[in-house]
Amino acid sequence: MNKSNHSIILSIHDIMPDTLDDVIKLIDLLANKKIVSATCLIVPGRSWNKKQIEQLHYLQNCGFDLAGHGWNHRARSKKNAYHYFHSLIMSRNVAEHLSLSSKEIIQLMFKCAKWFDENDLNAPYVYIPPAWALGNVTWEDLSVLPYKLYETLSGVYHNGEFHTLPLVGYEADNLIRIIAVKGLNKMNRIYSKIKNTPLRVSIHPNDLELGLGNDLNRILSMNPKIFSYRDYFEKVK
Repeated sequence: MNKSNHSIILSIHDIMPDTLDDVIKLIDLLANKKIVSATCLIVPGRSWNKKQIEQLHYLQNCGFDLAGHGWNHRARSKKNAYHYFHSLIMSRNVAEHLSLSSKEIIQLMFKCAKWFDENDLNAPYVYIPPAWALGNVTWEDLSVLPYKLYETLSGVYHNGEFHTLPLVGYEADNLIRIIAVKGLNKMNRIYSKIKNTPLRVSIHPNDLELGLGNDLNRILSMNPKIFSYRDYFEKVK
């Protein structure tokens, strides 16, 4: 892999009907920083109307790459102790894969890809499970699916190969999360520099308004090379 500690792979999470207006505002802010490339994580199983689908077409036509992100972004139940603690510490109630069997996870991911086709959107290159929690599936299980790249907390799986890549995020809405996420972000930025790897930057629709908004604004203002996952792995790697 061609590596650069000046490269960022940017993703915008949790794009659904009730967040779409905030996402469009965020993308306008990014455009002011001359950032016009990112992977946009779409939650297809919500109540999308025709106008909102047209806005997704607009994002796609502007060069943003649309990715699958679960189905409805809600876990139906806490399946086991791991899921319970994952929810408590990190994912709250969004890690929907963790409440499903292997067969149900694969079915959900097929359904997600089919939704893009039904709405005349490009087939998604990337799939990122809610809260980065793939659940009870193996990489071999995923070989039947149409996606080319999957992201987890520790890195990405692309065309049969796993790449460890540092990740920073900014969804911190209370003091404990601010302290914890800020510390993890610092460690991952250092790792990116030491290992000379791209840094994954994950943005949620309202992150610039939360406690680490200044940190996010600062990293996006450093004039890095910014890519979507598709662009990075198809054109740079």
